[in-house]
Amino acid sequence: MINHIVMFKLDGDAPVRRELAIRFKEAIEALPFQIPELVDAVVNINENADEQWDMVLTARVNTWPELPVYAAHPAHLAAVAIIKPALAGRACVDFQDR
Repeated sequence: MINHIVMFKLDGDAPVRRELAIRFKEAIEALPFQIPELVDAVVNINENADEQWDMVLTARVNTWPELPVYAAHPAHLAAVAIIKPALAGRACVDFQDR
């Protein structure tokens, strides 16, 4: 299993960032029903105001070749478009379960 973990930092005041995070969460968590290669996807929204990251995405696919298929899928790109104008930072780690 390939794990795709991404943290996002958004620009704007807290209510705007939270609204964008909620919309992004809803869009991403619907993707396993739209993208056959995507095993599952979960977005968790940060509840600790002392931390700088707004949310974290955990997505899983079965094989490395499926990761770019998921990333380029139009439904995924539409979900990313929700937060793209406000994106202030992104950190990603991809790894395979051993």
